[in-house]
Amino acid sequence: MLPRIDLPDLLFEVHSWTGFLDGFTHVSEGTCRMAGLDISLVALLVAESCNIGLTPVINPHYPQLTRSRLSHVDQNYLRGDTIAAANAKLIDAQARIPRAQSWGGGLLASVDGLRFVVPARTINAAPSPKYYGYKRGITWLNAVNDQVSGIGAMVVPGTPRDSLFILDTLLNLDGGETGDDRD
Repeated sequence: MLPRIDLPDLLFEVHSWTGFLDGFTHVSEGTCRMAGLDISLVALLVAESCNIGLTPVINPHYPQLTRSRLSHVDQNYLRGDTIAAANAKLIDAQARIPRAQSWGGGLLASVDGLRFVVPARTINAAPSPKYYGYKRGITWLNAVNDQVSGIGAMVVPGTPRDSLFILDTLLNLDGGETGDDRD
């Protein structure tokens, strides 16, 4: 029943409602924005989220989609803090939707962890015989508010003491209203 739409078109539509792409700022924190930055950002978000790499989104006929341009935007605009800022805009926009308001005020959060075995060697994977046997794994802590919005997440080593990271996850949320500034 939903119309068929390309993922980039959906991201542009959501940006027109929320302005989430404005959360991606240059590493120098300058206010100047290059022309067509939103096109480059959407291409990179699609490439990252679909885990397809840059090759499928590169188009040398469009200046915003050349390999050098995408590489520059990736290195200077896509960072943890800018992704959190963009996510905060999405969380705030969802909080204004009447249906989400009927679910809750957005002030309650639930943090839950999912454990994964990691087959490749990585700095975040750690052994835990209780959960992984002889293998190494990680725990992904995800914070969700009562408006069913993902407000923060953290990857922690798969050790029995991963519960110590819950407070860190809650203190470093991506965004959302605090209740004081709600209209």
